[in-house]
Amino acid sequence: NYDDIIERSCQAWNEILSEDGFIKNLCSREWSFLV
Repeated sequence: NYDDIIERSCQAWNEILSEDGFIKNLCSREWSFLV
């Protein structure tokens, strides 16, 4: 149901944010060359 989707999405987002440097690595210039 909707509440389960929201709960799991929030859990996934919080896991991503808990990884040190994840956002920095995602936005780094070197990453853009891999795509």
